[in-house]
Amino acid sequence: MDDSMYPVDAVRPLARALRSTAISWHDADHRLVEKFAEEMTMQEFIEAAEEQRDRTLREHARMMAAFMNHDGAGKQRTLGEILDRDQVWRGGRYGGADLSS
Repeated sequence: MDDSMYPVDAVRPLARALRSTAISWHDADHRLVEKFAEEMTMQEFIEAAEEQRDRTLREHARMMAAFMNHDGAGKQRTLGEILDRDQVWRGGRYGGADLSS
């Protein structure tokens, strides 16, 4: 996956918008998995992207995986954790301006 395809600052608003979106896919054991995007790891986005019939949702899942990979998230950090940390770093919590809208 080429991270440069999705500029991080351009993907960040999409990541916030997708945060409460439920995404479904089948795991390696062919079990149906459904999670909210904010609870998903980078690896789960990669797996989910491959199974999405809707092209837009497939692209969004790929973008989230690239966004998380660029962030250095590792395979266990969730999108919600990254966005929360990002908001703190940018001053959105604890005294700064809220950049989430």
